[in-house]
This record gives sequence, structure tokens and C-alpha cells, in this order.
Amino acid sequence: MPNALPPRSSSELSESRSRHREQEAAWMVEQSDLRSLLDRTHDVDLSTINYIAGVDISFFPGTDDACATLVILSFPELKVTCEASCHTTLTLPYIPTFLAFREIPALLPLFDMIPREFHPQVVLVDGNGELHPRGFGIASHLGVVTQLPTIGVAKTFLNVDGLTKRSVRALVEEKKAAVRATDIGDTKSSSVVALRLQGESSKVWGMAMCTEGIENPIYVSIGNKISLPKAVEVVQHCSLYRVPEPIRQADLRSREIIRTWEKHGIDKEFKSCRVHRDVVKS
Repeated sequence: MPNALPPRSSSELSESRSRHREQEAAWMVEQSDLRSLLDRTHDVDLSTINYIAGVDISFFPGTDDACATLVILSFPELKVTCEASCHTTLTLPYIPTFLAFREIPALLPLFDMIPREFHPQVVLVDGNGELHPRGFGIASHLGVVTQLPTIGVAKTFLNVDGLTKRSVRALVEEKKAAVRATDIGDTKSSSVVALRLQGESSKVWGMAMCTEGIENPIYVSIGNKISLPKAVEVVQHCSLYRVPEPIRQADLRSREIIRTWEKHGIDKEFKSCRVHRDVVKS
């Protein structure tokens, strides 16, 4: 076995923390600058959507090597029509509320790999949009740099504006109970729970959503160029399971590639774009 790394001295730890603080300060400035470019005037007409996308990154265990994947689905059919994946190395550390700086450089090349005919009208992102301490999560960041409508879909809750994970979960459970009581005897009800996430400032940051039979909610927020009602409508349509189908398919495919690397070794030159012609819209 290789020797363990020697423990760092207090001066080294102090220097490392100082560098992180400087990096975070610079990123905050960049987030603020990019946030000013958010487009809140445009909205999405669902009747004009032909293709919708999901993005995800899966990591090779114990390394900085990862597989970034973009999957395009037909809408409203939700059939996978195109998928692009590539090897990437993520060297920046994960710092909460700064996920975009770590992952977006790995995601952007995927959009260039997709044939123009399949470019999506909406992108679903595994992470937050406006539901973020500075109102600018990875979904908003990706939306600004790509100029595409984006929706943030997070599985974990970031405390913001007096809203906490504990209080929100309690409100979701109350709403579930109310929906169940209303649905008694209604065999046609879909029992979808949707809770507005309104903070102490009265701002609505997003929605907590639970589809029928799902225990844990997801947290939906606008990224760019879409209203919250339309974002919720899109996510609701795509939620065959807890995670909306575009993100779920991207996750499944990136994990499949990681499993291949575990068997045969990491392919650092890996880059692939596949079109499923049998489901392409005419």
C-alpha cells in the first residue's frame, strides 16, 4: 500500500483556507455579474417544445475522473432521441453554493456535440436555479452561458430566506395529508403535492413537488428564460419517477459508462454522440 500523506501543518491549513476564501469571494463577484444577465422576461410555450434535455455528471470512484452526459428527449413523448457523453477531469473541489464553477466547464462541450436539429428548447439541471442563497445556482448559471431556458431540480434543500430543510419537509407532509384527505374516493386524482416555497421576504423561491407514491420531494426553481408555473408544468410532465426523466436518463447513461470504465479502465479520450433515429420526430 502507498504511504499515507503526512498531516499538513497549521500554517499549511491556514494558507489553504485563505486561498479558499479568496476563491469564494471571486466566485461571488462572478455570480453577481452573471445574475444580472438573467432573462426573466421570456417564457416557454410548451406547445412549441420539440426536444428537452437533461444533464448529469458521474464520477469514477476515488478519482477526479468523471463522465459528463447530455441526453435529449422528444417532448411530450419523453423518448431518448440523442445522447452525448465525454470524459472529463474535475479538479476544483466541491464547495456548497458554487457547484457551477466545478461542473459547467465539463457540461458545455456536450452542447456542441449535439446535432443542431436536436438542440433542446428547455434544459433540466440536477441542482438549483433561483432557489439559492445568492439566487444563482447551477441551473441559472448554465442558462445564462448557453442562453437556453433552464430549470433547476434539486434533491436536497438549501436553506434560504428563513426557509429550512426541516420546516419545508414539515410543510410538505402537511400538504400530503391534506391532499390524501381530499383524494379519498377520487380514483382519478393524481395526488401531486406542490408547495410554494415562500420565504420571510414574501419572495417565492420555487416549489417543493411530490408525485404520487414518492416519499421525498424535489425542489424546482427557475433557471433562466422560464416562469415558475411553466417550469413546474414541465417538471410535472417529465416526472415518471421522483427524478424527472431527462435528468434520470442522463444519470443512468453516465453511470453505465462509469461501470464500463470500472471493468476495462478509464478512457480519458472518451467522447460519444449517439442519435436514436428510430424515435426521431418527422
